[in-house]
Amino acid sequence: MNRFLILIFGLFLVWMPPAGQAGSASTNEPSLFGLTNLWTIRLTMTASDWKVLGSRGGPQRMNNNGGGDGVFEGIIRNVFQGNNQPNQNQRRVQGGGDDDSKHAWGHCTLEAGGQKWTNVSMRFKGVSSLVRSPNGYKRPFKFDFDRDSKDRRFMGVEELYFNNNVNDATQMREALAYELFRRAGLPAPRTAFARVYLTIPGRMENRLLGLYTLVEVVEGDFLKRAFGSKKGLLLKPESMQGLEYMGDNWNSYVDRYHPKHDPTPEEAKRFMEFVKLIRQASPDQFSARLGDYLETEQFAKFVALNAILANVDSFLGNGHNYFLYNNPTSHRATFIPWDLNESFGMHPVSGASGDQMMSSVLRPNADPNLLVERFIKDPVFGPMYRAQCAALLTNIFVPSKLAKDIDRIAAVTKPVVFEESKRAKADFERTVLGTLGPDDGDTSQPRFDQEYARDGFHPWGFPSGVQIDNMPLKEWISGRAVNVRDQLEGRVRGNRPRPRL
Repeated sequence: MNRFLILIFGLFLVWMPPAGQAGSASTNEPSLFGLTNLWTIRLTMTASDWKVLGSRGGPQRMNNNGGGDGVFEGIIRNVFQGNNQPNQNQRRVQGGGDDDSKHAWGHCTLEAGGQKWTNVSMRFKGVSSLVRSPNGYKRPFKFDFDRDSKDRRFMGVEELYFNNNVNDATQMREALAYELFRRAGLPAPRTAFARVYLTIPGRMENRLLGLYTLVEVVEGDFLKRAFGSKKGLLLKPESMQGLEYMGDNWNSYVDRYHPKHDPTPEEAKRFMEFVKLIRQASPDQFSARLGDYLETEQFAKFVALNAILANVDSFLGNGHNYFLYNNPTSHRATFIPWDLNESFGMHPVSGASGDQMMSSVLRPNADPNLLVERFIKDPVFGPMYRAQCAALLTNIFVPSKLAKDIDRIAAVTKPVVFEESKRAKADFERTVLGTLGPDDGDTSQPRFDQEYARDGFHPWGFPSGVQIDNMPLKEWISGRAVNVRDQLEGRVRGNRPRPRL
């Protein structure tokens, strides 16, 4: 019996996270996730596996021969189309999906919390966060723990994103923004932080990559927790101004809406009816029938919070970075936020963060977006939207509360950021601690690393004038709260958001 008790106690110690890593008691989160959870994670992989990932940015390298595309279109074309040669490590999901990106898969060993997972599938991810990585190794990753080992989990999750915070000098925007969506009662991924080390035998040993934000994957387990069911149509639309109606043939929707599975005929029919309503319904029909297809109060809150956060790289701006889920019980659609690292006015090609702080909440879409425009102008839904904006200012986007959240996060992440690099330390001092002035030190955002530079390579598409955010985050939040309230009360008129320079 004594041996048995000792064994049980030992297992408990193995799984118990170090100090500061316990799950949030207020939200009953599992031990992996929590606003101030910080894990130490060590990755080990062979040089050949790193080469498979693409040590110079993956198989889809960009160059200056970008054709006539615009900035964003060129990035999408190069990164998501990549080279046209199939790779044996690549896999496509039926009907489109996350693995459509053509990033090659490699393998690694991952250690965390006293446990070890071997032969873990991993790949690069992202667009700007990949090409703007500050060095050749702190890249954004996706891990799939059951891809090659059925039913295997990492602290309860099948898949997990490691985001490298490259576009965010504070390295906390994404975690804080997701937290606000959840506090507002909206379905949103959970997060944690990680101090990540990389070993490539013969090349480096236990090298600190820096601070990462771990983000929950929107998939079956997420849907089960948020909606009570893994069933239902899950879409990840890409590069559309609003939700486009493409006729009555579902095949026309697959390449733009990226369904995570093939829908049933009923699911496909209902979704096409929904987008047709947006496009063709009369004003009276729109008011009367939109609630049959869309969770309208949730949508009002989703748009309002994105607008308050000046989150341009979203449904409101570039027409991506969100999921759309059709609940199989209610048969109504719900919007789910994604990729919030450029929230709080930090879209790097939309102008200075101070300008983004003045973005309009009453005309929040950057490009034409028929759903948003009709919704806000509607005599029923327009007042609902304005009420949600006011409620968010009162209960969620509260500068004094957010200042305390920032201090809590900083207490955990500061040692990792300070160890990461001199640039990361200076960025953190400027934008979080306020111990450096906005123009002190090196304020330029790194746009290519030495590994690229040896080949004379420059990531095509980002203007040389892009700079890091130098406005302290607390200052931005305080200014934004005042500006939004002034807009709602008619004292000022907000700037129209712009998704690109």
